[in-house]
Amino acid sequence: MTGISNIITLGVLIGVVILALKTGLGCGLANLKRREIVYTAFIYFIVSVILGYLVGVIALDITQNILATGVTMHLIIATGLVYFGIKTKREWLSRGTDLSRKTSLWLSIPCPVCLTATFLACLMLSQLTEINNLWIGAIVGVIFFIGVCFFSFSVSSIAGVFKIKTPSTLGTAMLLFGLFYLLSPLIIPAYIQAQNIPVPGFSVDYREIFISFLMMTLLIGLGFLMDKHKRLKKKKRGKEWTHLQE
Repeated sequence: MTGISNIITLGVLIGVVILALKTGLGCGLANLKRREIVYTAFIYFIVSVILGYLVGVIALDITQNILATGVTMHLIIATGLVYFGIKTKREWLSRGTDLSRKTSLWLSIPCPVCLTATFLACLMLSQLTEINNLWIGAIVGVIFFIGVCFFSFSVSSIAGVFKIKTPSTLGTAMLLFGLFYLLSPLIIPAYIQAQNIPVPGFSVDYREIFISFLMMTLLIGLGFLMDKHKRLKKKKRGKEWTHLQE
């Protein structure tokens, strides 16, 4: 039973790292200064400590009511990400207007979905371990802080090297996350129900799967290179972006 608890605990912590990646994408692709990224990471640390403390304070029925609003939160955040992602791309490509400092908040600042997921992480860790709730919040907060800073600076560096650190790229990332948030309430319950349906056995040709995957990768890479070539031909408009402002 201890081994299973360790695996579940590791999975919860990996989930926190994935949330940090989402925030890191928003901060790394936006035109933010280093200290602003650190401030954002510190906000996540403080929020995690507070939520860790609330785990032992909030009653179970209230917790269930909060979790029941998860689908509504998903839809609100998804709609905002899609709308402002499109607006960010459109304003930059058509007018050269940079809205990334404002619209990146939909990815960077703790949203209701992130808060709920963080609260769930603290709740599960408190049940799986014997660590004090405040220490659990601090551990989750440290993971958030390090993860947000690491992913933000890494994304900014990689985007700077490939010269794709623009509001258009940020808008694309927001659209992808928005579509994921829209589809997840539909796909995940369907997937869970599908596990109870007996499926007849069938053979899998791994060679054909590998060739298909390779062809998809080549097509995606070709499309990326063609798009980059077209953009290099166009005259750049708007402010020049820096790798990371000091």
